[in-house]
Amino acid sequence: MTGGFDPRLGEPDWSDNWTVGTGWRMEIIDSAGRVWLCHEPLTKDQARALVLPTGTSPALFGQAIADAAYFSRSPDADVDGPLDTMEVAGLRFSFVARPGGQRSAGQRSVEGATVLTVDKHHSLLYAAGRTIEVLDFGDGTFAPPAWAGPDRPQSQPAEPGWVRREVELTDDLIAVIPNPADVVIFDDGFGFHGPLPLSQLESATR
Repeated sequence: MTGGFDPRLGEPDWSDNWTVGTGWRMEIIDSAGRVWLCHEPLTKDQARALVLPTGTSPALFGQAIADAAYFSRSPDADVDGPLDTMEVAGLRFSFVARPGGQRSAGQRSVEGATVLTVDKHHSLLYAAGRTIEVLDFGDGTFAPPAWAGPDRPQSQPAEPGWVRREVELTDDLIAVIPNPADVVIFDDGFGFHGPLPLSQLESATR
């Protein structure tokens, strides 16, 4: 593994496709609905002071949770390869996602959360020995954490069968998020993405 670019996730040479470490990250969205991620950590003051290009606006400021994350392609690409990028105030942003996938172009609300369908090609590594929070959908599937929000009281889902719970990883959890993905954003700012089979989580927590 070079610089945190674990080859189990993807191509180590495509540096713009990677996010490594658990710092605060910023996403912006442009007028075409494309979401661009700054892979380098930012402070809240840096994010607030950033002068964005015309037609773009802040989409997310949250703390990355995975030890490493990798996008295999930008949503408009036909094959895997280096992501489309742009520079904003000396920072490099990569085109990683587009809300609205092949299943649905909209979103729905459940009590305490919003569920988005997102077009993205995303894989993540959560290292053995860590304790992470997951969203158990109660139907044999779960969603690993995407980001942590600000320090607010935790929101618990009112959707029947859904449970947020902590798990201790005894083995590395490598999560290949399906495309399109269901992204669940809770009122407390925490995000989860999936769904993945619960058996995959169980094999990493024994």
